[in-house]
Amino acid sequence: MTTQAVHKWGIRDFADMFDVTPRTIRFYEDKGLLEPAREGGVRVFTPRDRAKFEKIMRGKRLGFSLDDIRSVLDVTDGLITDRAELLRRKANFEHVVAGLAKRRQDLRILSQDMDEVISIANDYLSQTDDGDVDVKELAARYQAAFDETMTANPIDYMSGIPDEQVSN
Repeated sequence: MTTQAVHKWGIRDFADMFDVTPRTIRFYEDKGLLEPAREGGVRVFTPRDRAKFEKIMRGKRLGFSLDDIRSVLDVTDGLITDRAELLRRKANFEHVVAGLAKRRQDLRILSQDMDEVISIANDYLSQTDDGDVDVKELAARYQAAFDETMTANPIDYMSGIPDEQVSN
């Protein structure tokens, strides 16, 4: 039977992994979101701490507050033992998941739109010299491309529903 070495990191290395400062790590520790082990009085972070901090940072990037993040961690860390409280949080999580689905759809549509803008800009720039850009011409090309992709019902286009899924 082989034993696998357990990775451990000090606060500086742990902070560097996430491109944050050690002060940021201490802040999350002070808020009770991280609980690193101590060895000789020095903070030691494990792969479990890393996975937890990745979730925390992802939540922050998506705009969740520390209280929102704590609400989830309290459940996943087994701190919620009251059934009514667990049901309340579950309902809140379901609401968040529905909102994330809408945001995911919005991001998909926005990403497609930005890809189209990039494509039009690349096409325009490849056909012009190094001089000034005619913004009106570029805007006209974008509008033409937009008009071409628009369905008969603008609401369907804005909702991101593919044409083949729109019921007639």
